[in-house]
Amino acid sequence: MVTQSENTNGTHVEPASDSKAAAVATTNGDANVTADGAEETQKETVPLKQLYEQSTQYNHWRYAQQQLDDMRSKVNQEVVSSIKQNLEHEAELRTAQGHSLDDLPQDLKYLTVDDELTLLGFYERRIVKIFQYWKLPSYVMATAVVYMKRFFLENTVMDHHPKDVMLTCMFLARKTENYLMSIEDFSKVLKSPAESILQLEFLVCKTLRFHFTVHHPYRPCLGFYFDMQAVTENMSKLQKVYERALTLIDTALHTDLCFLYQPSQIALAAMRISSKDESYDFERYAKYKFMSNESAAQKYNTQLLPILEAIEKVLKEDRRCVEVDKMVATEIDKRLKLCKDPAKNPDSLVFLKRKRGEAAGDDDDDDDDGGNPEKRVKLGDSA
Repeated sequence: MVTQSENTNGTHVEPASDSKAAAVATTNGDANVTADGAEETQKETVPLKQLYEQSTQYNHWRYAQQQLDDMRSKVNQEVVSSIKQNLEHEAELRTAQGHSLDDLPQDLKYLTVDDELTLLGFYERRIVKIFQYWKLPSYVMATAVVYMKRFFLENTVMDHHPKDVMLTCMFLARKTENYLMSIEDFSKVLKSPAESILQLEFLVCKTLRFHFTVHHPYRPCLGFYFDMQAVTENMSKLQKVYERALTLIDTALHTDLCFLYQPSQIALAAMRISSKDESYDFERYAKYKFMSNESAAQKYNTQLLPILEAIEKVLKEDRRCVEVDKMVATEIDKRLKLCKDPAKNPDSLVFLKRKRGEAAGDDDDDDDDGGNPEKRVKLGDSA
């Protein structure tokens, strides 16, 4: 049976599974006195939360679209301001020491939030292609993509290049999803130094708040596929609907849907969209499952249906659903190299000054914390 419960995103939908078995907890209630004077304690039944609602993903990684926009904008503005200050500081130090300013970048065109998302989209699809080459299950690939998306909610590509973070997220996803690969083999296959992959691993884990379990729409989509067989007369068409829905779920990975809606909602929306594409009667299933009575029908029409339509709109209109052109990504990457923070360049005077200050135990140079992305304000659960 598909259950529904309210949350900040609307109606929660899950196909039948053993995790949805009815469970209650008993607590002591008011005591009644029986005829013989003994106290009889009433038991109050409290329904337990569903499994997904107890997950870290449900409790810590759900946002409204405006929150996501604000988080990305804030981090982007912080790093741009930091780079500008450090470039000015570098120019001052060079002038004081009589060094040339010719190699300092002028009139930089800093990356915008849209530029960052475009570049991230390019590397997200590289993750997909590599995992497809390895012939690993889709959810392993999806976990790596979600790790990277979560990381860049609180960091920018101007602090950490997405290629480096991509490799670390891929290695971490293989471990957390039990498809282990030694760091030696991993670095050899991808032709990347093992040290650079491991160097970022703790930072990625810390940014993820050590929440490694990721729930994806693939399993609920399979549940809906089985559920819809009860009302279908054309299994071959339903099979095409299911396969098309899996493709839509892959596409949804590159949008913000994983932060906005629950996996079961995304899965049901994908089945609904693919049913339209394959001329399959989805409404027959909707009536069978969600409209058993007037109250259920009202909930479907007022709560669940608007969510499904909102997801469909994203999948049809979000530009990230289209693969990023390599030339566009290359142009952004060139600008990214020019936006290098002097505080992170070992050859810069700002970097050397900070190192001397750290060696002497003097924190005066770090008052602005501009060169250290770890010290910037993080927008986590409070957002």
